Amino acid sequence: MADNRFSLEAFLEETRDRDLGQGLFELESDRMLDINLNGEVWTKLGAMVAYTGNVRFEREGILSRGVGNLLKKAVSGEGASLTKVSGRGSVFCADSGKKITILNLENQAICVNGNDLLAFETSLSYNIKMMKRMTAMLAGGLFNVRLEGSGMAAITSHYDPVTLIVTPDQPVVTDPNATVLWSG
Repeated sequence: MADNRFSLEAFLEETRDRDLGQGLFELESDRMLDINLNGEVWTKLGAMVAYTGNVRFEREGILSRGVGNLLKKAVSGEGASLTKVSGRGSVFCADSGKKITILNLENQAICVNGNDLLAFETSLSYNIKMMKRMTAMLAGGLFNVRLEGSGMAAITSHYDPVTLIVTPDQPVVTDPNATVLWSG
């Protein structure tokens, strides 16, 4: 007697793409982002896993964010390498099996560790900032990305994120390698 739980049909039913009707960004799973594209978004370079439809990918130009950004990339050897994705279709993104969290910013600003920014709407303005402390540079990389405005952003973390509230009388110290996001 065959166990139908492990049949090809069961696998296909369990893992097939489903339009959940949740808008631009949907989680296919906690580690796979489905972008229901009808326009433009920014994604992390190399994050695209698959796509359907009429979709175009354009890597951010070396001078598109100005000479200052070019110098940051030259000095650090890194930068938030982004791809502009445009068109109409579904784009599936992931980042080395990291857990994905979707945030909806409403006239707000956040700073994200550059390694943990997966995708964001073009309605959000962004600015790449170099970290100033040597410990941050040695631990987790040299840059973070400030997102500001209104729109969706998808961030990644190795595990479930924990939010720590910071107040003037209750400062928080974190390991820069474990810090994903902070309010900006």
